[in-house]
Amino acid sequence: MENTRLALNPAQYELLNTLSVVHDEEDMKDLKQTLVKFLDRVLQREFDRLMANGTLTEEKIAGWETEHMRTPYK
Repeated sequence: MENTRLALNPAQYELLNTLSVVHDEEDMKDLKQTLVKFLDRVLQREFDRLMANGTLTEEKIAGWETEHMRTPYK
């Protein structure tokens, strides 16, 4: 069996350090809420960027309502 080492990036390392202070369910709940808020901000920034540069438009979003992206099984 091959012995492989994985390197952590700085964000992963910081997250692991943060996890060391999570001791109960309430701490875990607070951490999850913080992570959800962070991801919401990141996704909103990316959405705003895509809208600003024209990659994403209101028309494209409206088109998703009727779009069928099924995998063809032929």
